[in-house]
Amino acid sequence: MLTNIEWWGGLIFVLGAITYRLVMGALEKNEDGIHWYRGLMHAFFLLPAVVLAGYFYPLPRAGWQYGYLAVLGASLAVVLVMLVQEITGDSPADAEKKKADKAKTKGEGAEENPQAKKQPPDAAGGDEDDDEPGWLMTVVGALALYSPVLVACGLGCHKAWPMVQRLL
Repeated sequence: MLTNIEWWGGLIFVLGAITYRLVMGALEKNEDGIHWYRGLMHAFFLLPAVVLAGYFYPLPRAGWQYGYLAVLGASLAVVLVMLVQEITGDSPADAEKKKADKAKTKGEGAEENPQAKKQPPDAAGGDEDDDEPGWLMTVVGALALYSPVLVACGLGCHKAWPMVQRLL
């Protein structure tokens, strides 16, 4: 019979693997993407997996503890960068989408829609950002999608805190 920690740890690994596959599968479909971004996404999922695996084992040697702290630090840095990119929309896919939207709006002029000049912007078809979620939904979506990574980093920080206190 599995203990609670083994069961929840296994569940986090499974959810992390599913999320990793979904995100990386979406990136693989777009071959025009930037290679460093794919590498950053690999690190975003694999470093927290190493942190989570290390969480379940005792680290009696100082070298192992320093290695764990280094992997945890790198993991937290990558997670912070990726979450900021996700929330602010600075990913390569978002940049391409913004370029396409700009080209689309430049192509639509007054010649195609003579009513556009006569009507105010709200009456002409609503706000441009109606189809994009608000910032709160973006944050909630990022937290839900990346929850396995965030839980792994949180558990790693919990384990690392006594190690850090001894260093200070």
